[in-house]
Amino acid sequence: MKLEDGAKMNKPVHILRYGTVAEKAQLERAINAYDYLAINGNSAAYVSRAIAKFIVEKFFNNTEKGFFIDPITYAFQKNIHLLKNKPKNGEPTLKKSIQKLIGSYQEPANKVYEDTPIQPCDFTNKTLFNGFCTRILDFQYSIISTYINDNDLKKYLQYATGNVDGLLQQFHPRLLIAPYFYLNPNDIDFESWLKINEDFINESIVQSKTQYNDTPVFAQIVINKDILHNKSTIDSVVNGYRNCKCNGFTVWVDGFNEHKENRETLEGFIYFLQSLKLTYGRKQIFNMYGGFFSILLTHPSIRLLNGVSHGMEYGEYRDVYPVGGGLPVSKYYYMPLHQRKDFTDAFYLLEYNHILDTSLKNWGSTGKYFDEICKCEQCRKIMDDEMVNFIKFESDQFYKIVNKKTQTITRRKKASYETKENCLFHYLLCKKMEFSLQSRKSIQDLLDGLKVEKEKYSKSTFLDNDELDYIDNWYDVIMPLARGRNA
Repeated sequence: MKLEDGAKMNKPVHILRYGTVAEKAQLERAINAYDYLAINGNSAAYVSRAIAKFIVEKFFNNTEKGFFIDPITYAFQKNIHLLKNKPKNGEPTLKKSIQKLIGSYQEPANKVYEDTPIQPCDFTNKTLFNGFCTRILDFQYSIISTYINDNDLKKYLQYATGNVDGLLQQFHPRLLIAPYFYLNPNDIDFESWLKINEDFINESIVQSKTQYNDTPVFAQIVINKDILHNKSTIDSVVNGYRNCKCNGFTVWVDGFNEHKENRETLEGFIYFLQSLKLTYGRKQIFNMYGGFFSILLTHPSIRLLNGVSHGMEYGEYRDVYPVGGGLPVSKYYYMPLHQRKDFTDAFYLLEYNHILDTSLKNWGSTGKYFDEICKCEQCRKIMDDEMVNFIKFESDQFYKIVNKKTQTITRRKKASYETKENCLFHYLLCKKMEFSLQSRKSIQDLLDGLKVEKEKYSKSTFLDNDELDYIDNWYDVIMPLARGRNA
């Protein structure tokens, strides 16, 4: 899969976000479930050897795979207290991963050591501006090749493939993301940051041609959700990149949750994507945090998106701040509704739909489950022919939270290793199937199928009255796109 051919492809790019070193085994096992690996800059800096080792071992003989690094330069722009640890005793200190990232980025990112964020005025010095851009791009471009050179791996790769020079390009990112900063229309420096983003894209394109083998340069547009409620502001953002000749866009809307946003916000998101497509033609657009709604927007009859990214078992939406994130809670992905559910909710959904029956031996057979819910490899492996095995998606472990003021203890469920593995691989295989669905079924059939599922579960007493409203919202904002394209 060549990135530069993406606009001609019907197949959207399925992007999986790298989380922690602990996920290496899952990344390896799920190697066929995704196309590209997206890596946050702080992770790339902190565990560069582990990431490089994985890519060299697993990608070297698979040219369909690729990776890229999100430089997260916005993290130094505001709320820099979030870059620090919160020790029980003593003064907060910058996280080690951020310190390593600053070691690569240097000035002006190193201002955060003095509790000072990056400001627009920091880039008035052309030498500093160009140098910062170079260091950001070099960090992305060279992280794997540096590992290969430092460990003298070229001769082993030559022995394994016979064509080490051609292979080395596989160990550079499929795209470079220009330095970027968060756009909030309520920020007094909104226009300044927009201009700086544009200038960094243009400089990145120049540097890519001269220093980085003309690797495609993408503009990452990270916006406050309020922008989606004002078409004139959307237009100002989109037009702010009009003078750029980037190869594509990665977009991230702060806290954009496809299942919870109202119709107006979804329509604003679609207007934003339409504006990018109308203004910049066939350039690729990837949503950095998206779910099934975004996957539907990659459908051949719509093609507002060319790729969608998510995390391992979670990460279909994310707030811009705080930088990083806590540990996700393992949940069961309920494929018919394209939504993660607590085990208890999923259990009642299955019971309501007569998929399982606790009055029967072993809660009944799995035939109907495989026909109507999921027949992924992981489900077939762990459930066999007995619905009672569905409990393998439930965790039986707990951890305690002690309130120091009241001395009360709260017990919360914790995913066991087995539960996490089961939920995670089921989720990844479901996402793979979702990408396959958009290529095999018409958009009408896909949306009608969602309507059928809503009708099936809408009368269940344990769902809130508006819990499935997202299905109506998705239908109402997507169907006009398909009709317009076919008209």
